[in-house]
Amino acid sequence: MQLTEEIRTIFIYSRDEAMRTGCYAIAPEHLLLGILRHGNNSAVELFKQFGLEPAEVKTKFDEKVFCKEAVPFSQEDEVTFTRSALNVASMALMEAMRVNEDVEAIHLLSALCDCPGSWYNDYFRSHGLSLQIIRTIRKKACDDSQKKSAIPSSEELNSLLSAFYSDKDFFS
Repeated sequence: MQLTEEIRTIFIYSRDEAMRTGCYAIAPEHLLLGILRHGNNSAVELFKQFGLEPAEVKTKFDEKVFCKEAVPFSQEDEVTFTRSALNVASMALMEAMRVNEDVEAIHLLSALCDCPGSWYNDYFRSHGLSLQIIRTIRKKACDDSQKKSAIPSSEELNSLLSAFYSDKDFFS
């Protein structure tokens, strides 16, 4: 179980999106903007299947997080994850472990769709997307003989989360 190059790129894009929108903190909305900026991933494909145009989704999310001035590139080291973004990343990791897969964009989208009370969860639901629907679609798409369900042990989960949180060179 590991973070794929795709998800690492999305996290870097998320930091860039936080800076572009004038935020010193990477929020869950920036994770979604990172998914959209990456573009070539299963989450964006799912948006399209549900009639969501990536450009329109980006505009909606930009409206919610945009500040007047971008964060200067010289201050990129000051940009960090919010607790809620870390929670989303942790939930994505757990979702990937549940289906015995490496962490990808679709797991991040699944985690974003599992944040009750958030405006973006309401936005996704208004377009027919929810964690349960994503799971159902993915289950139908997966060949049961290739994918087995796996519930991680507490030790495995703690080890992966510790490695994720302690990766000081992540953005290097």
